[in-house]
Amino acid sequence: MTYFVNNDWTKSRYQNLNDARIYGGVPASFKFYFCISLVLCSMLLIIVFLKMPYLYNSDVQDFNHFYKLHFDKYQTSTISKKFMSFGLDTSLLRKMNELPIGQKKFINLARHLSPAYVRVGGTSADCLTFLQDQTEQSSSEKIISPVDGQDISNFTISGTDLLAVYNFTVKSKLRMIFDLNVLLRNPDGSWNDSNAKEIIAYAKNHGMKLDWQLGNEPNSFKHVFNVTITATELAKDYDHLRQLLNEAGYGDSILVGPEVNHIGEIDKKGEIYAKTFLRNQTNTVNYVSWHQYYLNGQEATVDDFVNPTTFNWLPKQISSLRESIAESGKDVSMWLSETSTAFGGGAPGLSDKFVAGFLWLDKLGYSAKEEVKVVTRQSLFGGNYSMVSPDLTPNPDWWVSVFYKLFVSEKVLKLTTSDMFGYLRFYAHCTPKKAFIKQVSPVTIYGMNMMKVPAKITIPKFSKTMKILFYALTADHLQSSKIWLNDEIEPLKLRPNGDLPPFKPIILDPAYAVQVPPYSMVFMIIQNIDIPDCE
Repeated sequence: MTYFVNNDWTKSRYQNLNDARIYGGVPASFKFYFCISLVLCSMLLIIVFLKMPYLYNSDVQDFNHFYKLHFDKYQTSTISKKFMSFGLDTSLLRKMNELPIGQKKFINLARHLSPAYVRVGGTSADCLTFLQDQTEQSSSEKIISPVDGQDISNFTISGTDLLAVYNFTVKSKLRMIFDLNVLLRNPDGSWNDSNAKEIIAYAKNHGMKLDWQLGNEPNSFKHVFNVTITATELAKDYDHLRQLLNEAGYGDSILVGPEVNHIGEIDKKGEIYAKTFLRNQTNTVNYVSWHQYYLNGQEATVDDFVNPTTFNWLPKQISSLRESIAESGKDVSMWLSETSTAFGGGAPGLSDKFVAGFLWLDKLGYSAKEEVKVVTRQSLFGGNYSMVSPDLTPNPDWWVSVFYKLFVSEKVLKLTTSDMFGYLRFYAHCTPKKAFIKQVSPVTIYGMNMMKVPAKITIPKFSKTMKILFYALTADHLQSSKIWLNDEIEPLKLRPNGDLPPFKPIILDPAYAVQVPPYSMVFMIIQNIDIPDCE
């Protein structure tokens, strides 16, 4: 198909081929009646379409699907260069021999997503004990979590195991964040720091450059482990950990917490826990961190993944936590330190398919706009929400993340449309310098069309030489494991040596409306545009 090249979905490439010969030798009377019939049919079609404005999508309010994008020519905020990050769940460390961190292919896949933080954390972080010299992993009798069915029994890792994970992050050009066990408690209820000291000392002796967390979703401990650690107690534990890190030579390492969940709910228990924690810690955390999922993995449907109501849950959560941070009196930015489409390990057949890309890309765009400094995707590997499949084949979200890394910088621009929370959603950043062509400072507009029909968008033309490099990511069906660029014949795949394939854009003239395909995610590089903050 060539509709991207022509930039006109309604035009046939054959319509101008010698139209006159179609009527050659036809009597005049036939021509007259033919024309009358054609006019009547056209009028009938117009009436039908006027009476049926929801023919293609009953949820869409504008049949013309025509949208104007506007953005101010100044930078609104800056996020981390590692903004798009990801996790390796601590549960994967239970079976170190099955974790592909030593395989070149896996290292290569992770490296394509650098720079990034890789968070080694999760529920199992509060089950982990470090035994430096052990030769064989051990674990207690299996205990099933009432929340998501995970194994929450205690287990051990060795110094060799920890070093193997760290070496993977170094080879992949990533920065590792390690989540320490906060459930190791003394008889008086205070945190037992002895095992943390061993981990920190081992890491320092082996030259590991790490950042740190303490505990995972402490406001849910009662439900998961039948244990309670108050926000005030956790604040003291974090203060103590900060002291340990400073004394061990990790004074420059960042410390993020409290890793709360259940943000945005009616009882606001997650927000209250975070606010109390912030008030009682002595400025030891660099960022306030929380976890976010839209859906229950066991109940989610494909329609949930393209329903704006699902997407609009995130703005409410960010706003709610921001209010609590302000009420704490602390000036600290937030991290979304664990997030995906659906909790409980993801939604089978959905969270690792093409359709999941819409929620992922929108989360990146909206979080950046709201100055969330880092978004940590759960997970690179493992579970139904992984970006890399068990056979090390990249899932669609991995490709979406690659495009984001290539074309979206940490400089965020303010972009507005007539509807920011519907089926078409777009965001704007400066383009990274590595993507410059001829040293021109471009802008990247990215987003999605979640409608069943194409949509038109217009972009203000700021210069006569301005042009658009257009990249559209589509699939043959929403639950596809494959993803296509610009309707090319073959789906995206890595080269045999592991390199990325060439991403060939379609060159568009901004004087005309850009047609965004149905159910697509797009990246548009706007060249020859004067945005001072993008220089």
